Amino acid sequence: MLDIRSPTPPGIAFILAAGLMWWGVVKNNPLAVIVGGVFVMIGVGLQVLYLHYRYGGAWERTRIAKP
Repeated sequence: MLDIRSPTPPGIAFILAAGLMWWGVVKNNPLAVIVGGVFVMIGVGLQVLYLHYRYGGAWERTRIAKP
């Protein structure tokens, strides 16, 4: 589900988050770790939106058309 190998916005957000969190741990900077966590949340949100618009939501697939 989480594709971080392609240059999509979710992938870029995950790579940036990993870099920030790694840098924050190495430099003992809690703010960088928190910002990295925010980027992880943004990346997950973007990934969910990407999958929703690419494959459609479950509501559209299961909806029964009224006459």
